[in-house]
Parts: sequence; C-alpha cells; structure tokens
Amino acid sequence: MRRVFLILPRLAVCATLAGCTTGPSLQTRMTAYIGAPEQTLVQALGVPDKQITVNGVQYLAYVRSAAQVAPNAADFGFAPWGGPYWGGPFYGGGFGVGLPQNIEVWSCETIFSVKAGRVWDVAFKGNDCD
Repeated sequence: MRRVFLILPRLAVCATLAGCTTGPSLQTRMTAYIGAPEQTLVQALGVPDKQITVNGVQYLAYVRSAAQVAPNAADFGFAPWGGPYWGGPFYGGGFGVGLPQNIEVWSCETIFSVKAGRVWDVAFKGNDCD
C-alpha cells in the first residue's frame, strides 16, 4: 500500500510535464517537405484545398481555420461600465439579448510551390501559422 502512495506523486509530475512538451512548429514540419516529390506531400497532407498552375509552377494550398464566439459582458447581465443591463427596444429587449458577439477567427494557409514534380518552396499566410 505504501508503494502506491510513492508512485502516484511521481506519475502526476510526469503527466504534468508531458502536457507541457511541444513538438516542432508548423513551419519546421512543412519546410521538411522542400525537395520531396509532390506525391509524398499529397500522401502526407491529403488533397489540397486549393490548387493552381501559373507559368509552369504549381501552387498547392492547405487551409486550416477555426472560429470562436466570445460573449459580451452584457450577455452576463452587466454592461461594460459594470452595472446591470436589461436590454431595450433597440437591442431586442430582455437580458442582454440582441447584442453583437465578439468572433475570433484563427487561420493559416500553407502554400507549397511545386516545380518539375518536386516541392520547391513553402509560404504561410494567416494569424495562426505557429
């Protein structure tokens, strides 16, 4: 029974530390494909979301995005100045009903340039390309 108590704290420390570890960044993982055949890229990442060929260079784009609706302070019954808010005729009445929401959007577009069947370059566009 005493052994269990000695092991549990150690397991908790290991689990906590394991949760903090991070792998290589998106840029590091994607630049590893430079020089690889196009087929390897598509096998690893799937069919691209966008694709175009310009002057013999093929561009393959992979898009990743997420959105979150963050409630306003008034949705909790308090106006930004700290008092209670009960709505009104211009806001649909009720308890903070009809107020606009704060929408946060994260996106990253990873664009690979392919020349002669091989990945030539990679570029990133967006606010979540870490």
